[in-house]
Amino acid sequence: MTKDRLRSLSYTELSRIAELGHIAVLKDMDKESLVSVVFEALEEERIDREGNNNLTIQIEAKKYSVSQDEELFLEFGSEIELPDRYKENTLVLMLRDPSWVYCYWDIEDRTLAELEVNDEFSGLILRVTELISPDWGKDSVVDWFDIPIQFDDLRRYINLPSEDTFYGVEIYAQLGEKEAIIVRSNIVASSRDYVAPAPGSENPSREKLIELSGFSTDIGKFPGANIDLNNPQRIIGSGENREKD
Repeated sequence: MTKDRLRSLSYTELSRIAELGHIAVLKDMDKESLVSVVFEALEEERIDREGNNNLTIQIEAKKYSVSQDEELFLEFGSEIELPDRYKENTLVLMLRDPSWVYCYWDIEDRTLAELEVNDEFSGLILRVTELISPDWGKDSVVDWFDIPIQFDDLRRYINLPSEDTFYGVEIYAQLGEKEAIIVRSNIVASSRDYVAPAPGSENPSREKLIELSGFSTDIGKFPGANIDLNNPQRIIGSGENREKD
């Protein structure tokens, strides 16, 4: 149990932990003080518990990830509802497989409010950028395409046009003829969905092994060579013939 985890709980939930753990707290104690009291009491109990265990018991206990104070935490865990939004600028990219990424984001309320009253604001776009290296340098950009999004959008899957490369995502606000970046994601490396041939070596069982592994049996053939440009994910088109502002 960490202080940060305790801070993520509401005052009512912290009070419930104190009650279940028979932890004495003062009436009308502020939340941070309540967090400290509960944390210290749980730590004291944990240290006492470990001190009373012999070495064999301690080794066995380490095999399990849920400690006694975590079990206390889980007693009311079903009552906790995680929020859909944390109201801060966040954009995260997660690779699902060589062809798809999962993207989720959030934009703080202050930023959304400022955009709503801006006469030049015409929409938000999710820009998917292919890179030759895992950095956002100008020289790393190979190509990009844009996906229009709404204020209440929070996530989506994105089909990647190329494999064995790098991708990152940004959210831009369209302001007249200009674009203003709001948030930028991490960069993910997209692997190949095929096995490249090994020069100068022949293995008769290679294709069978590749097939059993789930990879493409078209050894050396680069998927994506015949990309359907009508892919619904590539809504506005690539940046091949455009210059970034």
